[in-house]
Amino acid sequence: VHAGEVLALTGLVGSGRTEVCQTIFGVNHYDSGKMYLNNKEVFVKNPKHALKLGIGLLPEDRQLTGLLLDLPIYQNVSAMNLDKFAHLTLLNKHKEIKTSEELCESLRLKASSVIAPPSSLSGGNQQKIVIAKLLNRELKVLILDEPTKGVDILAKYSIYEIINELAKQGYAIIMISSEMSEVLGVSDRIVVMHSGRVTATMDTKKATQEKIMEAAIKR
Repeated sequence: VHAGEVLALTGLVGSGRTEVCQTIFGVNHYDSGKMYLNNKEVFVKNPKHALKLGIGLLPEDRQLTGLLLDLPIYQNVSAMNLDKFAHLTLLNKHKEIKTSEELCESLRLKASSVIAPPSSLSGGNQQKIVIAKLLNRELKVLILDEPTKGVDILAKYSIYEIINELAKQGYAIIMISSEMSEVLGVSDRIVVMHSGRVTATMDTKKATQEKIMEAAIKR
C-alpha cells in the first residue's frame, strides 16, 4: 500500500483478511515472509510497537475492542496516546478535551459534548470516535477493518468522505470490506483473498464485481 492510496482487502468470510491485518498490527506473529515500512524491513512485536512505527488499526468490533463505552468521548480519543497529555503523574484534562473537540469537529461527529459517553451515540458516530483515536497518533498506515459495519447509509457516506480525505492527506490506508459497492467505490486497488492466500490484485478502474467474486472463490 502506498501513501495516499486506499487498498481494499476483500474476500469471503474466513478468507484470512482480518488475520493478515492483525498480524501487520502485531496482534499475531507470522511464521514466514517479510514486512517493509518505508523500504525498511520491520518486525512488529506487538500493537504498542506497531503504533510507534506509525501503524494503526480500527478493529471490526468497535464496541468490544475499539471503545470504552461508558467513559467520556475525550478519554476514548486520548486513550491511545496518553503520553501526549501527561505531565509527571498528572493528565492535562483541558488539553485532552480541546484536542478531542478539534478532532471530533474535523470528523463531523454529532454529539452534545465530548464529555458524553460513546454509548449514547449512534454506530456511525461511535466509529468516528475510533477514527479520532487513530488520528490522535502520528501514524502513516491506517488499517480499517469493516469501517462501515453496522452503520446507517448516511453514516456510511460520511465515513467514505473521511477515508478519501485521509488518503488525500497522505495516509496509506488498508480497508477490509465485504461490500462490493464499498470496495469498488472507495478503493484505488483491490487485493482478493481465499483460504489465507492472495488470489488476485487489480486496479479498481479495471475491476468488476464478477472478477472479484471469481478470485474470491478460486481454489
